[in-house]
Amino acid sequence: MQLRTRPLTDTFGLEILDVDLSDLNDETFDAIYKLWQQEPLLLLRRQSLSESEQVAYSRRFGEMDIIVRDDMLSPDNPEVIYITNLKRPDGTPLGGLGNYEVYWHHDQIYRLRPASGSIFYAAEMPENEGSTSYCNTRLGYETLPDNLRKAIEGRRATAKYADRKDSTTILDLGDNAEEMKKIHARTPAATHDIVLENPATGQKSLYIDPNKTVAIDGLEEAESKELLEALTQHMLQDKFVYTHSWRNGDVVMWDNARLWHRREAFDMSKPRFARRTTIFLRPEDFAVPEPNAA
Repeated sequence: MQLRTRPLTDTFGLEILDVDLSDLNDETFDAIYKLWQQEPLLLLRRQSLSESEQVAYSRRFGEMDIIVRDDMLSPDNPEVIYITNLKRPDGTPLGGLGNYEVYWHHDQIYRLRPASGSIFYAAEMPENEGSTSYCNTRLGYETLPDNLRKAIEGRRATAKYADRKDSTTILDLGDNAEEMKKIHARTPAATHDIVLENPATGQKSLYIDPNKTVAIDGLEEAESKELLEALTQHMLQDKFVYTHSWRNGDVVMWDNARLWHRREAFDMSKPRFARRTTIFLRPEDFAVPEPNAA
């Protein structure tokens, strides 16, 4: 089956047209699956999904994940996390990430077995604010100069949950040191290959994080930092970045093994509510960090 699509940029990303995710036959799903193998970023607009429908759709791609932040989970479906600035009646956050800027990152790179697929449903979004940008680390890898390619060949890098003291954290725990201590205990440092390869397509991508990667195996601290900064500078070229302006009903699917993402801050007085599911994409079909840990 050939899906009708249109490009999001000249270099990557596709919008899928004329598909209703709440009424999806097997043939159309298979076409979306194959398209996601090739393209790290897919958009479907004007969707209307309940939580259970989003979970059912997500589960077709692989095993579902439940994140370590239990304060962000749906009370009815723990596979769903709420990304929102809304508050509960008692004044506590309904979900996570508030309204502030979120810096470039790979989701879950700090985990020993990261889940690499994300499906994000935008239920209520402020117009022209809080946009999300995606950086294609596959294109970044494919265009690396020889010196950087040789510097990372065969190397692994270590990441830690919000451990870089010189970076913008994505946490919204404020001064809750006890909660931070619990999260650190549940997420020991994790080491992954810097270059990932999709066995089905042969695509390779960079897998480091400017916020959480703290060391590169075999290099001194200063050397690691210098190399990470050089890789980051290379990847954040305009031709590798797409910025998405959200509309209500958008569903965006992204592959964390091939993309970084970041979010702009927005006006706290404007409600923003989205639901995200996270998936362990199948290692035989996608570039997966630590495929043997599945």
